[in-house]
Amino acid sequence: MQHAMILVLPEPDPVEVQSQTFLPSPTPPATIPAFPEQSNVAGCPLDIPEQLYHSVKTACGSGQVHQTRCCPVLAAWLYSAYSKAALHRAVTKLPQSSSFVDMPVLPDDSERCVDFVEKALGNRGIELVKPNETCDVVYCYCGIRLHPLSCPEAFSVDSQGKLVGDKSVKKLERDCLSNNGYTGLAGCSKCLNSLYLLSEGRVGNKSRSDDRTRKMRSRDCQLMGLMWLLNRNRSGYIHTVSAVLRALMLTQGSSDPQSCTLNSDGMPLAVDSSEINDESHAVAIQASLYPYILPLVLVYINFVALLFKY
Repeated sequence: MQHAMILVLPEPDPVEVQSQTFLPSPTPPATIPAFPEQSNVAGCPLDIPEQLYHSVKTACGSGQVHQTRCCPVLAAWLYSAYSKAALHRAVTKLPQSSSFVDMPVLPDDSERCVDFVEKALGNRGIELVKPNETCDVVYCYCGIRLHPLSCPEAFSVDSQGKLVGDKSVKKLERDCLSNNGYTGLAGCSKCLNSLYLLSEGRVGNKSRSDDRTRKMRSRDCQLMGLMWLLNRNRSGYIHTVSAVLRALMLTQGSSDPQSCTLNSDGMPLAVDSSEINDESHAVAIQASLYPYILPLVLVYINFVALLFKY
């Protein structure tokens, strides 16, 4: 199984952040202003919401961590916790225009946040059981990366210093919203394919980079798009984002999945972990009723046949 993308947290630069004010509005416009970034423990700027603890405990706290159940939920909530810092840093990295700039590959230093996350969860009595002594759950097992992002294909900084998205970002916002009329696999697949459009905004950059670099930039755009959604409206996007992450993380090979499909465990989506047990329980109840349904149907058919006979 190939571990998909995931992000990292560098030390904040006080010179870059002192004049920013990055707070999402209740009815978010098409722009995101910057905000004064807080300096967290060990240079790991995670703003952990209370809901993260409950969701991660439900998905990952059973004594054995499962990649299909735990990793997508853990990734979605950590991306949500990191979204403000990531998008703020994007403001300082992106050019103040829509023209493409061949940006260097930014370093990955998410390992510095592993201890921070484990300690924060441990303080709530939540233990992420390592698969072995040398492999932590966040970085090694789930492959979650928290790093500075840049996606000039879909994002730019306007004249007021605000991060803005192009038409592909607006489409992503519509297609990934939980109440957009698409549910389950259809909603996940629609969001997934809109996510791919973010890295197609500047076709010209394909001739400037080798295939590996293009894939890394494409992954950066995907992560930046998902964090953009989570920062704007966590409750409206967390379910779909976790489902999309599950599809990406469980993909075999180098190609991107074109749709969200059922996995071998029968779970179509990596929904908010608070729903996973409820979903599994509901499936179990339905399965337990199957042996009784067929006899009842046969009795009903025989009864109707007798009525018509007489």
